[in-house]
Amino acid sequence: MALKIFIFCIILVPFLLINTNVVDDIKIKSDKLVPKVSFVNAVMYDINIDNVDKMLNAREVYVYENKDELYDSTIVLRNANNNSDTIRGKYMKKENEIYNFQGDVVLKRGGELELKTDALQYDIKTAIASNKADFVFTYKNSIFSGKNLYLNRNDYAISGDNAHFKINKRDL
Repeated sequence: MALKIFIFCIILVPFLLINTNVVDDIKIKSDKLVPKVSFVNAVMYDINIDNVDKMLNAREVYVYENKDELYDSTIVLRNANNNSDTIRGKYMKKENEIYNFQGDVVLKRGGELELKTDALQYDIKTAIASNKADFVFTYKNSIFSGKNLYLNRNDYAISGDNAHFKINKRDL
């Protein structure tokens, strides 16, 4: 009889010592956004019925739910006069229809017109570029520099604070 009780205890003790708590999966919540899609050496085109409206080239592209981030990016835009403008920067963030360029930003139209600055905000709907940083705008051999740029890309109306001009008579 003692042997039966001993064997019963040996069989019953492991069941009594098992921890019956269920371990839930622990989800770690991070403040860092994770991109939905990422590209390396990407080229993207925006095509309308008549022609290529916009071309975007970037070394790295990260597409999030409500924004896009591009590194070493170049965007080529066709304007109303069917000319192409090129905006290049080390970093670009696109939210809605507003492009924010940062780091060695250069806007060019042909070989005659060039804008250099450290930051530029461009609204694709209104075709207006603006910033709060210093800029240098060069047209042929003339130079316009200042701070707080406002540039309408359709008619190239330009203004800025603390403006300095060096106008070459041949450029008029």
